[in-house]
Amino acid sequence: MKKKMIQSKCPLRLFLTLFLLLLAVGGTPEKAVSATREVVDMAGRRMRVPAVIKRVYTGKPGSVVLYAVAPDMMVSRGLWTTDGSEKFMLDSYLKLPFVDGSTEEIMRLRPDIIIYWFNIDQKSIDEANRLFAKTGIPVFMVDMNMEHYARSFGVLGNLLGRKSQTDKMSRFLETYLRRIEATAKRIPENRKVRVYYAEGGRGLNTDPSGSFHSQVLDLCGGVNVAKVDAISGKGMSPVSMEQLLLWNPDLILVWTGMGPALTTWRAIVGDSAWSMLPAVRNHRIYQIPNQPFGWFDRPPGTNRILGAVWVAQILYPDIYHFDLERITREYFTIFYHRNLTDAELQEVLHPISAAAGQKVQVAK
Repeated sequence: MKKKMIQSKCPLRLFLTLFLLLLAVGGTPEKAVSATREVVDMAGRRMRVPAVIKRVYTGKPGSVVLYAVAPDMMVSRGLWTTDGSEKFMLDSYLKLPFVDGSTEEIMRLRPDIIIYWFNIDQKSIDEANRLFAKTGIPVFMVDMNMEHYARSFGVLGNLLGRKSQTDKMSRFLETYLRRIEATAKRIPENRKVRVYYAEGGRGLNTDPSGSFHSQVLDLCGGVNVAKVDAISGKGMSPVSMEQLLLWNPDLILVWTGMGPALTTWRAIVGDSAWSMLPAVRNHRIYQIPNQPFGWFDRPPGTNRILGAVWVAQILYPDIYHFDLERITREYFTIFYHRNLTDAELQEVLHPISAAAGQKVQVAK
């Protein structure tokens, strides 16, 4: 009888032992299951991700938005910086490794998730699926189209547990970008400003209307004079001076791809051929601000939100009456986690004076 009683207790002892071991290594079976959760990205793709995400990898365009949402989660420096722009970035970010985005490098960084920030179409979906197949790391797609930013911010806030921060970003978006969009739609065609976006070392590259590289101009109600085919991905369609003379833009915006040296600006104002354009002769040529990154494009990230405010004010000063200094301070605080000094504010707003080493009058 004793023998039978001992045998009957063995399963109970075994269960208790296993239960205690499970608690020691991480809790109950239910907790082990809840270590992941199912999410749906902006392309409608379902995937399982860690319940709490701590480490995130993203590429160059996505780095701008991830820096705004959760710089402490970034595992690499996806953003490039130009001379002098480092001072606007967090020290913790500047200490991160800079990688070129190969699958081997991504895997070495051990991110919990990859955020793929791009225009969502079948091509980008296929690329995201291939990246997941190669790395085994969930690839979460977020739409980079400026018209979808409000939803993009909300999706990221829920995914990363940073809703408080993305709510601030969305409020800024609603206050300024949505106002610009609504106003631009009411501008009569005969009042719209015709604009050439000058890119490349000599200014003889551009992006036409419809390209994500020139989306700010479309959104602000400017007429993009470039009648060229868009180049997928990198953009920068070549143009000739003869085409420019025929297009005869009212105003020229100069890109920021050559950094604070303003190589393109100097090439344009120093070339007699460009002076044949009334826009150049009438000083209707504007260098787009470039600190810490270009405000118009490259990277085509959330930096374009502030760029849209600047472009709208340049194109239609009689329609938009923005306090650009106050808005710039607000943007830097929310999106770059940086409170600008008076001198820094003038530096970012006046790139030509800053490049020339001139002292800019600080607004009081």
